[in-house]
Amino acid sequence: MHTRRKFIKISSLGLGATALTGGMAKWVIGASGPKSFSNGSKSAAAFRMVPTYCEVCFWKCAGWSYVSEEGQIQKIIGNNDDPQCNGRLCPRGTGGVGMFTDPDRLKTPLMRVTKDGEQTYREASWDEALDFIARKMKEIAEKNGPECMALFNHGSSGRYFTQLLNAFGSTNITAPSFAQCRGPRDTGFELTFGESVSSPEVTDIRDTRCLVLIGSHIGENMHNGQVQEMSEAIDKGATIITVDPRLSTAASKSKYWLPIKPSTDMALLLSWIHVLIYDDLYNKEYVAKYAEGFDELKEHVRSFTPEWAYGITTIKPELIRNTAREMANAASIPEGTRPGTAMMFNVHGQLPY
Repeated sequence: MHTRRKFIKISSLGLGATALTGGMAKWVIGASGPKSFSNGSKSAAAFRMVPTYCEVCFWKCAGWSYVSEEGQIQKIIGNNDDPQCNGRLCPRGTGGVGMFTDPDRLKTPLMRVTKDGEQTYREASWDEALDFIARKMKEIAEKNGPECMALFNHGSSGRYFTQLLNAFGSTNITAPSFAQCRGPRDTGFELTFGESVSSPEVTDIRDTRCLVLIGSHIGENMHNGQVQEMSEAIDKGATIITVDPRLSTAASKSKYWLPIKPSTDMALLLSWIHVLIYDDLYNKEYVAKYAEGFDELKEHVRSFTPEWAYGITTIKPELIRNTAREMANAASIPEGTRPGTAMMFNVHGQLPY
């Protein structure tokens, strides 16, 4: 691999593995199914409905696939009995037809070869590919020990590779995506509530009175159930606070949009904590019963005023105070006024501060 151009050329041969092709754009945007289905030339009775679920994201919405007599998927719809999708799939889910029929989809193992002095791939049988991998793994284990092999894991199917590597004799397994995606979220919930938020998340967006989105882009990093619940929350009059440098989809639906300077999220959070503590807006009974180190926290944020945060985040002090009060007001509404969470942060991804 001598040049960047060669790297790009050989890499493009494997793009079918992730369906990142020009043809993908057509079905993501919402192209209709094959003409034999969409123009009515076949009756609905000619298709079998096969239960399935979507794994394009970890929501795993349940659905139904319409399969032709020839075994081709013609259409995918949501399953009405699934509480995660309520019978509706997002564009990625319905786009599963395109993933299945894409001509560039990877269907067989490819092995790197040199042809006419250039590196490329050729098709291989599964037996050939697996024999090659097994031979190489055995050589590595005999020379350096099995523990020298590491696995970079991702997705639910990764557990099979985890079992393989453990059986091989290595425990060097990691998921880099954890730090970039779900890790901060799960860690925060563990430290705050004592349990993981799980997937799909057990947060109640639909019945919340105040929804704070920071590091999250509902409607863009779409999780089907959350988008539906946020829509219901807006219809119920929930206060939406969105922290985002961009006027995102969520920001356009929010009562408060905080166009923060990138990489300054932590300064805003510290300033919110300052307001909630020093304006006497926090739940004293809860803190007294469950919190440790509150006095140290109070002292730590003493100087982190909205004025201090303004110089870092570019968010005006009054806007910081008003949004902190909105959170406190939502939390102070008497029980029974509306069921569910009074206030919720939906932090998805790593805060870039």
